[in-house]
Amino acid sequence: MSYCRIRALLFISIVVALSACGDDDDGPPAPDGGTPCVLQGVDWSHATAGVTVGTTRDVSIELRRDFSCNDVSLSFEIAGTGSIEALPADLVFEPLGTSRFPLEITGTTEGVLTVTAIATSEDGQRVEADLEVAITGTTLPQCEGEASGNVAPGGAIEAASGTLRGAAIGLTEGASRDDEFHVDAFDVAIGCASAPILPEGYRALGPAVSLASTAGKTRFPRELDLAVPIRLALLPTHAHRGHVEVAYVGPGVSAPRIVPIADPVFEGSAGDGVFRFRAPRLGTYQAVVREDAPQRRDRRFVYRGITGVSMGGSGSGRVGLGNPDRFDFVAPLGGPTDWQYMLEYIRRYHLGGFCTEEERQSGTVDCSAASQDRAPARGQFMEHVQHFENWWYEDAYDGQGGRFDRREYLEIFRDLSAMFGNANTDAGIDEDDPNVAPPGTPDAERYRLPAERCANVIRIEPEPVGGDEVAATGWFDDEYNPEGRYPVISFCDGAEMPGDTGRWNPEGDNNAPAEVAYAVDVNGNGRRDPGEPVIRNGREPYRDVGSDGAPSPLEEGYDAITNPDPAGDDYDFQYNPLGTEGNWDREEGEPFDDFGLDGVDGTAQLADGGYDSGEGDGVFTRSRGAQRMIDASPRGMLREMDDATARAQDVFADGGVRDLFNWVVMGHHSMGAFASRGIPVRFFNGHNALYLDGREDDFDFARVPWSEIGRHSMVRYGSIDATEAEKVNGDGGHVGTVLQIQHRLFASLAAMDRRWPGGDRVVVRDSLCQTIGTGCEHVNSIELDFDAPTAQRRGPVTIILPPGYFDAQYADYRYPVVYFLHGYGMEPGDLLATGLLLWNFMTDPRLPEAHRFQKAIFVFPDGRCRGAECVNGTFYTDAPESTPNGPAMETFLLDVVDYVDATYRTRAPETIEVWE
Repeated sequence: MSYCRIRALLFISIVVALSACGDDDDGPPAPDGGTPCVLQGVDWSHATAGVTVGTTRDVSIELRRDFSCNDVSLSFEIAGTGSIEALPADLVFEPLGTSRFPLEITGTTEGVLTVTAIATSEDGQRVEADLEVAITGTTLPQCEGEASGNVAPGGAIEAASGTLRGAAIGLTEGASRDDEFHVDAFDVAIGCASAPILPEGYRALGPAVSLASTAGKTRFPRELDLAVPIRLALLPTHAHRGHVEVAYVGPGVSAPRIVPIADPVFEGSAGDGVFRFRAPRLGTYQAVVREDAPQRRDRRFVYRGITGVSMGGSGSGRVGLGNPDRFDFVAPLGGPTDWQYMLEYIRRYHLGGFCTEEERQSGTVDCSAASQDRAPARGQFMEHVQHFENWWYEDAYDGQGGRFDRREYLEIFRDLSAMFGNANTDAGIDEDDPNVAPPGTPDAERYRLPAERCANVIRIEPEPVGGDEVAATGWFDDEYNPEGRYPVISFCDGAEMPGDTGRWNPEGDNNAPAEVAYAVDVNGNGRRDPGEPVIRNGREPYRDVGSDGAPSPLEEGYDAITNPDPAGDDYDFQYNPLGTEGNWDREEGEPFDDFGLDGVDGTAQLADGGYDSGEGDGVFTRSRGAQRMIDASPRGMLREMDDATARAQDVFADGGVRDLFNWVVMGHHSMGAFASRGIPVRFFNGHNALYLDGREDDFDFARVPWSEIGRHSMVRYGSIDATEAEKVNGDGGHVGTVLQIQHRLFASLAAMDRRWPGGDRVVVRDSLCQTIGTGCEHVNSIELDFDAPTAQRRGPVTIILPPGYFDAQYADYRYPVVYFLHGYGMEPGDLLATGLLLWNFMTDPRLPEAHRFQKAIFVFPDGRCRGAECVNGTFYTDAPESTPNGPAMETFLLDVVDYVDATYRTRAPETIEVWE
């Protein structure tokens, strides 16, 4: 059993025990007066609400009480200046009914009011809560105010007067740490911008504010704490905090542009407040809203959601976004995977750190081992760097979800090649030629025992012509074997230094075939020795300089500080997601060498008995496997989507800040793909940031304003400033701490649950049963061996039916369905405890009605390799024809969807008018 599985089951067992399973609960006590009623409190959904005259804002009021209470009446008292339309009278919270009422606040005359909600029980108990309502004019006051000074770690400069009051630049104390997020103190100036920076179709919610460094600093290795004034009362009717966006201009961005920000916090009055957020650049910022927000539209709900963890997170993002007609909601946990970025990362880091042949021949460089110095410097926020002989893994820290050692990495690379095609090479000239192992290795090799393969190295020798310096045949590589002088060999790996996961031990038992790549045997001894490079032939060489064909330093007007991107084409997931320079893709206009995948001109092609492909065909060539991966990633799929389809689904993703697979970085680029389509995106540093008010108390998913966090959002769990003790406990790791796992699961499902209209949340007495017996009249925890008709594949599937599914009162009720995809090396049965946990949150009588999940069917499909398909994980994709025995796993999953719809009472699609 994998560590990931053990940790997951342990966590779920603990939470289930603490949450007191509802299986044997008698339900809520009858409100017959036998138990004293206790009103715990009444809460507004917002501390303040703002409107202009004639506009309407949506709020809600919620009662906290135990379930021994009879009817509780709700009334309102209003005091202050100005006026609003009358609120409803005679509202009653029934014992088993709703605990939350939606309300509308519509302004009639300007002023500031206090609306007091008063809840009163039959025995005279009374609880109350106040809501401030600001009714304002429609015009922003003239911008006035300024501030300047020095910002050091733990400090801030803030404007204290004028309409700029509250505008600020701050730096967290963690910036003093001596690591990649270190920031020295710097001088700043805050002032009114010379003009608004409104993109077309937007209105201002506050002034444009210049947040600048007088020392010329513009971009930082960590996010700064920034703030600008905001008047939420200027939001259009029915708009809310989720519709607030941020416009930006600054160095390299001359035209006003909407940029995604992190950690939105709304402070102060809705009539005169402050909007705090985090971003890594200084410049001019302004809080804005679309003129047409929100839009009332007909939305078709199919009442299916898809989520998953690790490999399942990657799969849920790909399958969900690839089938937008099948799923309303996509929640990739640990993803979604951006293969455009990841393939270049693997090339530069996982397979990097070696001397080029030019360096080797210079005699001035030590090439006896791979080195981090020869891999690129860290280029992305929160990115981990590494090289081939020392893959990144933090042995001292928990929370990785597994011991991802060199052997498991090699298995993952093999499975990716089986399920997508080899991204590192093309092995044949036809689309259906086997393409897992490189050319020169028969596909049958991967079915031989590792010991046999390691004892019989495949060796591709150069054949000299006119001396031993130039080869006519053999395997070439533009960096490591440009003249074809060295043999190229298959090799085995897998040994590690004692106590140092990921660091290669050349003297160890290297008996795990590295079957997706060859090495250059520089010393000709028939094995890969330290420093001998691994070939990476996934694409033709190109210069990623943008469609203008010139890197920024050669663009007219370039200045590293004041004008770092004269052409405005530098890619940045946040500030310029449409940029073509540095986006890891070859765009039209970017120069490339049409020399084939080996990057060397004039070498023999596969069709001619050589090992190269794509040379001289006039088009930029990638390996088939790499292209399949890119096409199946969110960036790739969004390129092909029409605008309505791209906006149709809700996406809630996450990633750990210390995740060894760089899920946060990949998530940045995947979410940036939505921003490139003009779709609002938000980032949250930790789940508490979802509250939108800056609270740092224990996370409670039920108190998140889910409708306001944004329809395309991502949580970065963990802290870049975590203490050593927090890191040891797994903070921000691949799965995170036990508490972070809990938050990840509940947050994703709550976000999904709150988006679906309606839903039954009534407490039902029931038991979760796998067999019929005492206390179990029906089987509602089903494990079946599913024979997929279209995919022609058999695999296990676990189905959890909701509480009350077989009760007479629910005979005609139909349910939404959530598909939960497991991680690498796991299988559906490993998630049975997750189903038990979710069962309790659908029926626990101690939870207020508004805090329960609506009753839904949960399905855990198979994603593990079966038989000779692959090793451990299918990544939920359909293997290409070039993979013998390759499973059709996306088809398998969609067959499961069809089976569940045909077998169980799933909720039929319907079109509902919504505000979005």
